[in-house]
Amino acid sequence: MTQQNEQQRNRMLSLLREGERRMLVQLAGLLRTSADEINAELEKEELLAALEQPVTVEYLNGVVQHHLFERLHKGDMVAAQRLLNQYQSDLEAMLTQESAEADVPTEALKAQA
Repeated sequence: MTQQNEQQRNRMLSLLREGERRMLVQLAGLLRTSADEINAELEKEELLAALEQPVTVEYLNGVVQHHLFERLHKGDMVAAQRLLNQYQSDLEAMLTQESAEADVPTEALKAQA
């Protein structure tokens, strides 16, 4: 790859990461604002006391994740199971990698001793 192509690729990746970061910051703010607005409406209607706890950002985050997951599998339970299996495999691989990376310094110290 030429140097100019590599620079363009790096710039593109940098812009994508920055755009993703801005989107996530905006989404976090929207979740906080939405939780506050929902709780205010519930309080105004004197319904907040009926809940075990106020609506939280974590709850709304779960709602968003559930909605996105439904959009991915579009009601196809076989596809949903396949997605879940892939997520589980990815998590296991990530945990194995993190565990291996955590063990590397220990093994390096043992080798030096």
